[in-house]
Amino acid sequence: MGFTRHGRRVCVWLALLGAGTGFAQTAPEPTLDPGPPGTPSAEAQLEDEPEVHSQVASFAITKLHDSPAVVTAITADEIRASGARDLMDVLLQVPGFFFGVDVQGTVGPGFRGLWGQEGKVLLIIDGKEINEQLYSTMQLGHEFPVELIERIEVVRGPGSVIYGGNAELAVINVITRGIQGSTDALVVGTYGQLSHGNGRRSLTLSGRKVFESVPGLSAFASGSLGQGQRSDAVFEDFFGDSASMNGASRMDPTVIQAGVGYRDLQLSLLYQRQDTTSVVSVDEVLPAPASTDFESFHAELSDRFRPTDRIEIIPRLNLTLGESYRDSDESSDFFYDKRYRRLRGRAMARWAAFDFLQLTGGVDLAFDQGQLRGPAGIGLQEPFNGDEDVVSYRNVAAFVEAYSDNPIATVVVGARFEDHSFFGSSFVPRLVLLKSFGPVSGKALYSRAFRAPGIENISLGEDVRPERTTVYELEATVRLGEGQTLSANAFDVGVTDPIIYSYNADTASEAYRNLGRLGSRGIELDYRLRGPWGRAQVGYSFYRPGGRNDVEDYLVPGQPKAFTGLPTHKATLTGTAKVLSWLSVSPTAVLVGRRFAVGAADEEGVSEVESLSPRLLLNLFVRAENVGTKGLEIGAGVYNLLGSDFRVAQPYNGGHAPLPVFSREFLVKLTYLFEPSYDDE
Repeated sequence: MGFTRHGRRVCVWLALLGAGTGFAQTAPEPTLDPGPPGTPSAEAQLEDEPEVHSQVASFAITKLHDSPAVVTAITADEIRASGARDLMDVLLQVPGFFFGVDVQGTVGPGFRGLWGQEGKVLLIIDGKEINEQLYSTMQLGHEFPVELIERIEVVRGPGSVIYGGNAELAVINVITRGIQGSTDALVVGTYGQLSHGNGRRSLTLSGRKVFESVPGLSAFASGSLGQGQRSDAVFEDFFGDSASMNGASRMDPTVIQAGVGYRDLQLSLLYQRQDTTSVVSVDEVLPAPASTDFESFHAELSDRFRPTDRIEIIPRLNLTLGESYRDSDESSDFFYDKRYRRLRGRAMARWAAFDFLQLTGGVDLAFDQGQLRGPAGIGLQEPFNGDEDVVSYRNVAAFVEAYSDNPIATVVVGARFEDHSFFGSSFVPRLVLLKSFGPVSGKALYSRAFRAPGIENISLGEDVRPERTTVYELEATVRLGEGQTLSANAFDVGVTDPIIYSYNADTASEAYRNLGRLGSRGIELDYRLRGPWGRAQVGYSFYRPGGRNDVEDYLVPGQPKAFTGLPTHKATLTGTAKVLSWLSVSPTAVLVGRRFAVGAADEEGVSEVESLSPRLLLNLFVRAENVGTKGLEIGAGVYNLLGSDFRVAQPYNGGHAPLPVFSREFLVKLTYLFEPSYDDE
């Protein structure tokens, strides 16, 4: 029957390649088209089940509880109703996630007790991998306008089989307005005020056009300018020096998107720039705030061909240009000016071999380049590999997945093989078993994953090679009644030969090397309730170091039950109550347990350990829709209502004192969405 309605439970999962792999987001048959992100898929429409669907954990689309991974999905309406200001606010609500501070005031994600900043957690926006290519990091905080987001899907587990070497622990997949949808125009303005300084301000414009005279042709464009700062509190280092972050922790983003699509042929562009300042560079207060800029450009061209009703071929071409951690002032002690480029081509083929068996396979070829844009030997600027101004690498990969839906259990088997021109090959398999028993569904997952060294990891490495991860997961989901679900999962993560950064003060040299083993074990709970009155969600996550842990950089002296920087307990409560049909109130409460910050060792090898007490973060957001005219929305919120001293620590023993984040902020937001259909009503 190929890609037809017959055998729909098997075909629907194949209807859409995960946005992270980035191919055309349309279904094989019009009757099975899942439509724009955030709308019910074909199976939900056919079965009249208002369930969330996932398109990030496989080469397919499935119901969330049938996804071959542990996935959390957040819709655009949930994001808007909660008043989330950026990805940090959203990820706070996801079990297992917390944050840590890294060099130059940057903040990145930790997951399940493990530091995920360098190449361990992958951020994707509309199929474009956003992690910068020099160190493979991401920068969180006022980084992308949430007003443009249609949906966020978080794979709480490894994704290397699908995405390769930057998806070792988790994947954050962001789907924006893009080409999907109807003709409309969006204008959003925000104004925020901290207790002692300016908060976040932004203006976002977006428009989409569907050309009725040319069926299949559509275009979109979006632009956003923002200003903000991370905190107005005082930062104090481990040496007793302090500095106010007010006016000195700048986060100024610029985001531009554009695209055009004709049927299955799509071209999309994304430009991002984040200008930042920080009062701390590595571990101590600076005499004056230092500037660090991040800039990237992403282009993607994709198409789809269907030789028969059982075979589908999807090619994709990506170009990425960028600069990260840039300080272009040659007189600065932190001068660093390097550019990276990635040209990547992928092709995937799907084959509906039988109604109960679908096969997917493909190839992935990437060419990476790093280039000095300024003189070497000053500031932090050093040549690549000791003496090279330009370096180039090649990476080729092949992947395969089989999905079998049978009466005994749904079985998903996949594998990926990669070969890098510098550090050689990596092979990662995955096996997933899924089974439903009435209102109960269960998953058993075994996955291997890896973290591939970035350009600078190689340059500073001592024969650095990929680190290897093995993950076991068990998840059960119970439907307790209409609108109620309870999910619980247990995990065991083991990392072999993690890539560790080290600095030798005597020789003033830095290096990356593979060293030892890390591991964590724990549980995560997620309860959701929906009704005519609104929604509520309760989450809890817990981890402990598990297995052998002998990497001192991540261990807390005298505290064997926690890793540096990341809380072992986190509990969340979020919800939206509809006071009136047009008015809603959304509280968010996040309680994080005790954390530990570790200072640099003294001459006797003793490190100062600072214990950060549990903290409660309470936000409240009020949202009024269709105020005076249809499409006009007014929101107002207060963040960190209690004024908690909320700080994030460095999740490794690098000597960085905890950094204040989430200062109390008062914010108002005006949103107007115009759709021509309003004129017809």
